[in-house]
Amino acid sequence: MKQTIFPILGLLWLHGVAAAEDDIPLLRPEEQQAVEAQTAEFNRAIQPALTEAAKSTVRVWSGKRRLAYGTVIVENRILTKWSEVARAGGNLRVEGAGGVVLAATVSGVYEDDDLAVLETTGSPLTPVRWTMTSPALGSFLAAPQPDGRPAAFGVVSVLERNLRDTDSAFLGVIGSMDFTGPGVRIEEIAPDSGAAAAGLKPGQIIVKVGERPISGLLELKNSLVGVSPGSKIKLLVRSGKTEEEVEVLLGNRPDLPHFPGDRLRQMERMGGPISRVRDSFSRVIQTDMRPRPDQIGGPVVDLKGRVIGITMARTDRTRSFVMPAAAVQKLLENAPQDAALAQVRKPDEQAALPVRRMAAPQGGLQPGGEDRLRRHLTEMQRLMDFMREEMENLEQGR
Repeated sequence: MKQTIFPILGLLWLHGVAAAEDDIPLLRPEEQQAVEAQTAEFNRAIQPALTEAAKSTVRVWSGKRRLAYGTVIVENRILTKWSEVARAGGNLRVEGAGGVVLAATVSGVYEDDDLAVLETTGSPLTPVRWTMTSPALGSFLAAPQPDGRPAAFGVVSVLERNLRDTDSAFLGVIGSMDFTGPGVRIEEIAPDSGAAAAGLKPGQIIVKVGERPISGLLELKNSLVGVSPGSKIKLLVRSGKTEEEVEVLLGNRPDLPHFPGDRLRQMERMGGPISRVRDSFSRVIQTDMRPRPDQIGGPVVDLKGRVIGITMARTDRTRSFVMPAAAVQKLLENAPQDAALAQVRKPDEQAALPVRRMAAPQGGLQPGGEDRLRRHLTEMQRLMDFMREEMENLEQGR
């Protein structure tokens, strides 16, 4: 199997393993026929790993419209994508393995992670069996349909991480962009931040974080990766010719508005439709699976058929997010919010990149001009990050 499966992965990835309607451009008829035959062969090869998880996978419907997939967590309870089922406004039903169809209602919502709990009436469904195994980078993953066929497949491209900026440590320093010496010269201190409480002032230069020398703004940012809010760090700060050590209590990064522009939206949608809520999750694994937005919410398995998590969002052409099984179980230890009080997080309310304040040009800005500059800078930064990741994927031969 190893000799036949991996040479065709590239073409199958482009083709979309369960989406035969997505044509590959510029293929001759005989090439198209070969890809379709290999897709069918691949689907048959992967099906044994999907059999058990498929029993715990359901489709969620409203009328004739499929909204999402769901994962059976107990016999009459299903976890699914909140932002998708919320649009239906009731009259839900789920379709499980063997074609069983049950009425369903939303009994609770985990608003921060865009997940909803559905209660069903009628025949008991098969609860999922989780595994706490964390997939390694590059591990093969697949998402089943209720009938046992694959809905999507791919590999782990980024290990588990937190996408919620407000869970990141925040120093409260805005550095000077035009400083050329070693270290970071402080241009501005954020009010009510750890830096302000520690007495840091504009004009001072941060030389070290702990024992780590700081060469510039990127190095300062990297020095805080993995550090939790509430932690204390020691900075070596220079004022003129005097150096002193300052201890700073780190806070949480403030929640900033997010203003994606039309260009970014267009790039994110390259390769097919994407989820309405697709960011700011607390614990996710990133993959290159390509589920459709109405296939989000179902279980994800490894090649041994072990359920390692659930699909959370399709975010662009090359990225989808999976919540690990351990994170799902931790979430379910807490009672969900009353569905009647829950709201759907809008795309513009998703996590924003921190934006450096720009100086006003001579003569000042027109009313609203600073906000426009901030939006443009945010969009440019996200476009650069998007393009950088696309280039890395191309270099890796994806």
